[in-house]
Amino acid sequence: MNDADPSQQPGSQPEIHAPDDSAAGEVPVPAPPVDGASYLWNPVEPPLAPTQPALAPPPRLIPNLAHCLVFFALLVPAFIGGWVFMFVVLRLVLHTVPTGAVMLRVGHEVRYAISAQAVAYGIQWALAALVFSLWWGRSLARGVHWNSAAIGRFFFRLALLGVATGLAITLAGNFLPMPKAPPILKDLTNSTVGAWMLMAFGITLAPLTEELAFRGFLLPCLVNVFRWFQRRGSMSEASVRTVGIPIAIVLTSIPFAMVHAQQVSGSWGPLLLIGMVSVVLCIIRLVTDSVAASFVVHACYNLTLFAGLLVQTDGFRHLDKLKG
Repeated sequence: MNDADPSQQPGSQPEIHAPDDSAAGEVPVPAPPVDGASYLWNPVEPPLAPTQPALAPPPRLIPNLAHCLVFFALLVPAFIGGWVFMFVVLRLVLHTVPTGAVMLRVGHEVRYAISAQAVAYGIQWALAALVFSLWWGRSLARGVHWNSAAIGRFFFRLALLGVATGLAITLAGNFLPMPKAPPILKDLTNSTVGAWMLMAFGITLAPLTEELAFRGFLLPCLVNVFRWFQRRGSMSEASVRTVGIPIAIVLTSIPFAMVHAQQVSGSWGPLLLIGMVSVVLCIIRLVTDSVAASFVVHACYNLTLFAGLLVQTDGFRHLDKLKG
C-alpha cells in the first residue's frame, strides 16, 4: 500500500489559512485537513470566536460503523473464494484422490489451509480496495491511514518495540497457565514445509490483514463513535481521550484476542497476553497515525516468537521437540 498524501505523515501540522481581510486584524484559523489526518488522536477543531467563520468543514469520520460492518462482511465471500480456489487446485492435481479426502486436506493440512487463507486475504484486499475507494472517493490506503512514511521515520524503533513486546510476552507466559500442546504448535509439528509456510505467513500476510481489520477499520471506527458525540456537544475532548479512546482500545483488543482463541485452545492465559499485545498495537496506530507502523510492530513481534521456535527446533529440523 502506498500513500500519496503528505498531510498524513505523523506529527504533521495543518496549514494555516487566513481570510481575505486578515490584514484588517482577523486572527487566522487553522483549517482541519479534508481527509482528517491525525484526527483520531489529535483532532484539529479549535473553538471559533463568534466573528470567525469556519474556513473548512471538519474531516469526515472515516471509517464509521457502516464501513466497519461492510469490511467484515466481505470476509465471507473472501474465505469462500479462498477455500474453493484451493479445493479446485488440489482436485486438479490430486485427481485420483476421492473428493472427500481432498476436502479434508484443505481444511486440516497446514500447507493447504495456509494457502487457502492467503488466497482469501488477497480476495479480501481486492474487494475492500474496490468497495471503499468508490465509497470514500479515495484509496483504501489513504482512507485507513496506512501512512507508509511512518515506517521510514520510525522503522528501527518500531522493530525494536515489536521484538521487546515478543520477549516480554514470552517471559510473562512463564507466570500464567498456558496449554501444553496448543493447536498452533500441533500445526507446526506436522511437516517442516508447513512450519516454514506458517512462519512466512505469520510475519507477512497474517499481521498485514489483521492490522487492516483491527487497527485500520475497527479501532478508528470505535474512536469515531466518540468523536461523533463530541461534534454534537455530548462529550468533551478530555472525555474522548480519557474515556472514549481507552474503551475503543479495549473493544478492539477483545475480538482480536478471540480470533486467536482456537490457536491456543481457548486458554485464558495466552488470550490475556494477546489482548495486551493488541493494546500496544492500538496505541502505536493512534500515536503515529499509521497502520503501517502497527504492522511493523506486529510483524516483528510474530518474528520474535517464531525465532524462539526456530532455536528450539534447530531450524524446524526437529519438530518433535515441540510436542508436549
